Amino acid sequence: MKTIRYSFLAAMFALTVVCVLPHKALASKERPLVISKQTSVFGSFRTHRQGKGITAVWNLASADGVVGFSVQRTYEDPTDPYAYWEDAGSVPFNSTRSFTFTDSEVFPGTISYRIVALMTDGTTSVSDVSQVRIVSHK
Repeated sequence: MKTIRYSFLAAMFALTVVCVLPHKALASKERPLVISKQTSVFGSFRTHRQGKGITAVWNLASADGVVGFSVQRTYEDPTDPYAYWEDAGSVPFNSTRSFTFTDSEVFPGTISYRIVALMTDGTTSVSDVSQVRIVSHK
């Protein structure tokens, strides 16, 4: 009976890993991105429609230890812990503390964006979520 229970738990864990982790993380040998709950380095973050794409603009309250940014988007409910956040692109750190990224690969719908600041010690800091609704492309 214990063997069946452990086999069932192992199968459930494997299924959870396959369903929760993005397919890129499973296929690549890169270390998966770990989202931590540390103090935010972000001062502000907003998104807006620009032409056929979305532009994200953010600045930093503190630049200590920041090495770069990953811009992520989801078409799913951003409050759902199982929502799939895909990488829309990356932005290198510079000393200006103000950053811009334009996402030209968008589809109609409500798109949620967040910025993940990558830190020198391997941790991350995540911005608030900003949403844009696209009814159709012009």
